[in-house]
Amino acid sequence: MNEDEIRLVAELRPDAPPYDPGAKAAARRGLAAAAASRPPSRSAWRRPPMMMLAGALAATAAVTVTTLATGAGRGPERGPAGQVVVTLPKVAPVSASEVLDRAARAAARTDLDPRDEQFVKVESETMYRAFDMGGVSPGTGETVPETRHLYRTKRVIWQSADGTRDGVLRIEHLEPEAYPGWPIPERARRQAGQVEMLPLPVCEPLPDHLRRDYAALKRLPSDAEAMRAHLYKGDPGDGSPDEAAWERVGEMVRETYLPAAQRAALFRAAATIPGVGMVNDAEDAAGRTGIAVGRIGRDGVRADLVFDPESYELLGEREVVVDEKLAQAPEGSLFASTAQLSVTVVDEVPALGNDAGEDSGKDRASGCG
Repeated sequence: MNEDEIRLVAELRPDAPPYDPGAKAAARRGLAAAAASRPPSRSAWRRPPMMMLAGALAATAAVTVTTLATGAGRGPERGPAGQVVVTLPKVAPVSASEVLDRAARAAARTDLDPRDEQFVKVESETMYRAFDMGGVSPGTGETVPETRHLYRTKRVIWQSADGTRDGVLRIEHLEPEAYPGWPIPERARRQAGQVEMLPLPVCEPLPDHLRRDYAALKRLPSDAEAMRAHLYKGDPGDGSPDEAAWERVGEMVRETYLPAAQRAALFRAAATIPGVGMVNDAEDAAGRTGIAVGRIGRDGVRADLVFDPESYELLGEREVVVDEKLAQAPEGSLFASTAQLSVTVVDEVPALGNDAGEDSGKDRASGCG
């Protein structure tokens, strides 16, 4: 045992008065009697030697990223009605900063540098909540029932690197999933398999804090303190400033490319938002297993960023119910799940047309007011 290990054990062990010699003798007699009466087929648990314990304590302190409370490491389970839900281990807030710091260091190792005339192309798979409040159809006069479901898509988005050129969004609709307690509407089932090509025209200039093109993102702060101030800008809406800041973290990495310096600053700033914690064994929309860093919102849903457990690159996002009463859905239900599949730089966007059954969407999606 080296000096560091001895000091660590000494700090962790509470001070206590020495045992009374009579008490020690009584304890030995009790242990001997218990050992003699134990059935030979049952293996006795043995306390690890102090040296082994000190090594384990030192390893735990050094590798906090693996620390997780009870419930970790288990796969999906079935709810009371056979519904697949996510096992909810307890969040370990002390580990979140380590995960985000490793993600920041990973971000600094690789970077894209598109020219102004190029486009950033992002491919992803998504699942989000869809609500139809129902009512009377203006076309037929019939009463349309309220529906809820989880709609799934594969998306490819092309965005101008400097924000001055029109982009394109390709959406392929996948088979929907059921919203907890609601049947999948027939309309959503019919939409599966359809492909849309939508224009993303350049409209009126947006304020700098709302822009998501590469040129604007490159002007954002590259140090954590200034990036944190950026996250807390603007009206928090119905939530707290901390909740709004965490939502902006997701917005800044969703279907866009944040330069390496700004991405590293973002992850380090995110670690300072109160309430952010780490959860193990998270899965993205593509089925890739990672570790998640998330925060519980006022609606009882935890919004997670999922990272690769080895490279610490961002895999995707997800939303998990952690408070059944607030969310009005079973604990562990997935409300959203995404997977960022690739981010590349290209010279041009695909032409909009009706080839291969694709709907250009020109008549109904201008993208501007």
